[in-house]
Amino acid sequence: MVVCGPLVFALLLKCYICLVRYLNYAIASTIIFLAGTAIAQTQFEKDSTKALECFKLFQKYEYEDTMLARLYSDSSIYYAYESKSNDLKGRAHQFKGWYYQDCARFKEATAEFFSSLAYLRKAGNEQGVADAYGNIGNSYLDMDDYRKSLEYQQLSLTENDKILQSTTSKEDKKWAEEGRNYALHNIASIYQNLGLYDKALEYERESVQYELKKGDQVGAAISYNTLASIHNRMENKDSAEYYFEAALKIYETETYPIGYATVLHRYATMEGCRLSERQREEMLYEALAIYQERGAIDSEMLLLIDIGSDKFDDLSTDSLSSLLETIYANIKAYELFFLEESYFRLYSRYNSRIGQYDSAYFALENFIELKAISDEKKRSHDLVAQDIRFELENGFALERLKHQEDINEVQNYVYLSVIGLLIVLVTLFYLIQRNRRGKRINTMLSDKNELIQEQKEIVEDKNRSISDSINYAQRLQTAILPTSEYVNEYLPDSFLFFQPKDIVSGDFHWFEVKDDLIFIAVADCTGHGVPGALVSVVCSNALNSALNEFGLRSPAEILNKTRQLVIERFAQSDDEVSDGMDIGLCCVDKSKHKLTFAGANNPVWIVRKNDHINDEGDNILEGKSTSLIEIKGDKQPIGRYASLDPFLDKMIDLQPGDIVYLCTDGFADQFGGEKGKKFKYRPFKQLLLDLSELPLSKQGAQLAAEFNQWKGAHEQVDDVCVVGFRMS
Repeated sequence: MVVCGPLVFALLLKCYICLVRYLNYAIASTIIFLAGTAIAQTQFEKDSTKALECFKLFQKYEYEDTMLARLYSDSSIYYAYESKSNDLKGRAHQFKGWYYQDCARFKEATAEFFSSLAYLRKAGNEQGVADAYGNIGNSYLDMDDYRKSLEYQQLSLTENDKILQSTTSKEDKKWAEEGRNYALHNIASIYQNLGLYDKALEYERESVQYELKKGDQVGAAISYNTLASIHNRMENKDSAEYYFEAALKIYETETYPIGYATVLHRYATMEGCRLSERQREEMLYEALAIYQERGAIDSEMLLLIDIGSDKFDDLSTDSLSSLLETIYANIKAYELFFLEESYFRLYSRYNSRIGQYDSAYFALENFIELKAISDEKKRSHDLVAQDIRFELENGFALERLKHQEDINEVQNYVYLSVIGLLIVLVTLFYLIQRNRRGKRINTMLSDKNELIQEQKEIVEDKNRSISDSINYAQRLQTAILPTSEYVNEYLPDSFLFFQPKDIVSGDFHWFEVKDDLIFIAVADCTGHGVPGALVSVVCSNALNSALNEFGLRSPAEILNKTRQLVIERFAQSDDEVSDGMDIGLCCVDKSKHKLTFAGANNPVWIVRKNDHINDEGDNILEGKSTSLIEIKGDKQPIGRYASLDPFLDKMIDLQPGDIVYLCTDGFADQFGGEKGKKFKYRPFKQLLLDLSELPLSKQGAQLAAEFNQWKGAHEQVDDVCVVGFRMS
C-alpha cells in the first residue's frame, strides 16, 4: 500500500463524503477503493521506473566514478523498497553488492548478495536465484574461501541446469545458458587456484565449447587465455603457447583491449616459451600502453613490477628509481596491497645494487614477512585442495559412513551414560570430597601444560619463520653468485666445488668479464652462516663497484678500492666492526696468455708440466709429470688491519695446459680421517696435483667425494669453495 501525501489524502476524504451524501455507502466505498488502487498502481510504476533507471546509471558509472556508483546503488535500494517489489529489491541488493565488491569490501558485498538471494526467492525469480548463488560464490572467492566459493558456484550451475530442463522459452534458455557458462568458468578458476588443474581444464573446456557454439569470439578468447594459464602452471609449455596464440588470433579481429593486454602480458612473462627477447619486450610495452589508456591501475603496476624484475640489469639506476616510485605511489593510492610482496623484493634488489644496504635489508624484511603470510595462505589452500581432491576421488560415501558411525557412537554413549549416571549418583558425594584436592592439583598441572604448549608453539613458529627466512636468504645469495653456464661461456674447461657449512655461506666466488679481460675470484668472509652471508653481500658489492663504477682493471687496485669501500661501509656502525674477507683475485688476458694475481692472505696455485717450469712462484710441489706452483697473496685481509699496505700485482705468463686453482681454507681446515685431524694444506695441494690429470669436469665431483669421505661423521667446520680452470 502506498502512503499518500496530506493534500491527496484530504482530497480523497472530501470526495468520499460527497459520494456518501448523494449515493449509498457501498457504492461510495467501491469508487474510493478503485481510485486508491489506481493511484497506488501509478506510484508503483513510477518507483519501479526510477529503480530501473538507477540500475542502468550504476552500470554506466560503476568503473568510472565511485561516488556516483554509490549514489545510484543506494537510490536503487530506496526506490525498490518504495515499489514493494521483491524482484526489484533482490536486484537492488545485487547492485549494492557489486559496489562493495568493486571497493574490496567483500564482507559487506557477501551480506548484500545474501539479501538479494532472499528477495529473489520470495519473488520466484529462478534465474535471479541462480545468479545470486554465482555472486555469493565470487564474493567468497575474493575472500580466498575456496570451499564456500566452490559450493555456491556448484549451486549456481545446478539451478541453471534446472531452468534449462524445465523452460521452453528461448529468452529464459539464453539467460540460463549464460549463467551456466559463467558458473563453469568460475569453477575452473577455483580449481586452478587450488592447483587441481585437471578439474580446471575439464570445466574450462566445457565453457569454451559453449562460447564457440554461440559464436562469442571474445568469450572464447578469454577462455583460451585461461586454458593457456592452466597449461603453463602444469608445465605444458606447447599447449600453453597454442592457446595464447589462439587468443591473440581472435583479438586481431575482435575489439577487447583489456583482454588483449592480459594475453600479451601473460604470454610475454611465461618462462620457457619460444618468444625472442625482442618479441617479449614489444608485447610487454604494448600491454602497458593498453593498461595505461584504459586506467587498469592494478594490471599496470603488476606489469611494471614484471618489467623491472625482467630488465633489472638493463635498466639504469634512475629508470629503476622512477619505476619503483611510481609503483609504490599507486600501491598506496589505490590500496593494491596484494602487490607489496613483489614490490619489496624488487626494491631490495635495487637498494643492494646502489649500495643502500640498510634500505635493502628493510625491504627484504618486509618481503620475507609478506611471503610468510602468502605461504601460510598457500598451505591453507593446499589443505582445502587435498580435502576437495579426496572428496572428488571417493565421493561422499566415506562421509556418510562416518556420519552413521557418529550416530552409533552417540547411541552407545547415551546408554552407557544412563548406567553410569546411576553409579555416579550413588558415589557422588564421596567422590567430590575425595577428589577436591586432586582437582586443584590437576587444574594447576593443566595450566602449566597449556603454558608449556603455548611456549612450544611460539618456539616452533619462530623456528619456522627463521628457517623460511634463511632459505630465502640462500636463494638471494645464489642469485648474486655467477652461474656455471655464464662462467663456461668464457672458461669452458672449468669446475666449481662449493659446499657451505650452513644453508647460507660466508665463502663466495666472483666472476666478471670486462674489456676482453676475465676476472675470477674466490673469497672467504669473516664467519659463516647468516653473519658470513651478510658480510659476503657487502664484499661482493664492493668488488662490483670497484670494477664497474670506478673502472679499475688491476687486481691490486681492485682489492685496494674494495678494502676502502668495505671499511667505509662498516664504519657507519656505532660499533667497531673488523669483519672483512680473505680473497684470491685473478685477471686473465687470454689473448696475451697472461695472468695477473693479487691476494689478501689467499694464494693462487698453478699446476704446470715439468718441462715448462721456471723460477716463477714462491713454493713448488713437484710431481711425476707436473708440479704445483704456489704464488702467495699479501699478508693482510680486506678490512680493518693494523697495517694497511697497498696490495701488489703479480704477473704470470701462462703456458698451454696450465690449470689455475683458487680456494678458501675450508677444505684444508676440515677435521676427519681415522684420527679426527685437519686435512692441512700440503695434502690438499698433493690431492690437486694428483687430480690434475683428470678432465676439469670430473675434478670438482672427485674433490667433493674426497672431502665428504675425509669428513665422515665429523661436523663440517667451515664453508668450502674451490675453483679450477685450464688455459687452452
